[in-house]
Amino acid sequence: MEYLNVKGLTTPVSSISFGTATSTLEEEENIHKMLDYYVSKGGNYIDTSRFYGRGSGIQRTEEILSRWLAKDDNRSKVVIQSKCCTPYMNRHLVMFEEMPRVGRTYMYDDILFSLDHLGVDCIDMYLTHRDNPNVPVSEIMDTFEDFLRRGWIKSYGVSNWTLERFAEAYEYCERMGYQGPSIYSPFFSLVKLEKPWFYRIAPFKDEWLSWFEEHKDVVIAAWSSQGRGFFGNYPQYDPDKADAATRMAVLTPENLARKERVLEISAKNGIRPSQISLLYVLSQKAKVAAIIGPRSCRDIDNVLEAAKTTLTQAEIDYLTLKSDKL
Repeated sequence: MEYLNVKGLTTPVSSISFGTATSTLEEEENIHKMLDYYVSKGGNYIDTSRFYGRGSGIQRTEEILSRWLAKDDNRSKVVIQSKCCTPYMNRHLVMFEEMPRVGRTYMYDDILFSLDHLGVDCIDMYLTHRDNPNVPVSEIMDTFEDFLRRGWIKSYGVSNWTLERFAEAYEYCERMGYQGPSIYSPFFSLVKLEKPWFYRIAPFKDEWLSWFEEHKDVVIAAWSSQGRGFFGNYPQYDPDKADAATRMAVLTPENLARKERVLEISAKNGIRPSQISLLYVLSQKAKVAAIIGPRSCRDIDNVLEAAKTTLTQAEIDYLTLKSDKL
């Protein structure tokens, strides 16, 4: 397991993060078992959010996690990342994205909820889950700094922002003498999105990587680092079955060409196609952690086994169609 230093934390975080987005109450025992296994393998970075969960677990993921944290001194073994400013969500995972919950009042509402439901006094890494360009970055960053002063968090960052807005927030914090954001969490994988796949989620652009290569005090926490199954044989990516958003954002000529090359390297190197997307994320020059959503201990093993290797620059260039030769 590789580890990354995060501004504001004294404990390095593992480059593989355990994501909890689809937890249910019925699966709580298995989730706790997987968390135990993940920690036994050296993992210590847990990603969650107030509104995470599905079915019986909707908005109860932090509660499920709290019961694990209370056992066997588990809280001391991990760093927790949670999020504020998530749109309201129903139990079918439908977000009401047309009503963004971004701003100081929502941030206070969310962190007090999360501290209570996690059963902790402090959240190590705290992010906004969405952006609203109509809210000044000063309001958001000032609120984060207030949380720091109160001892509620140790570091902060954003998820699903454009690089332009993030750089504005970063520069504002520099002018104000603030600790500044430590984490930038986008949809980042070998799947290249030309259009937003999800409402109000800015597609990560390959050219943004150079900014993070120059600003090593910021960790990219990549969600859906394995491409949400795009490189496997799933019916949601069948052009005849895919919904309109998937067809426009994902089933592009470039992504289909990338998939062909993923399958080629997979066959050549004996690595699962989904793991090649993970390796693409972890092989960048910027500081990157990959958030995974395991369903079993075997899933954790598969990820950790793949993460023992890296892609060469020649392989990265080939996969991203910058070169036609390996």
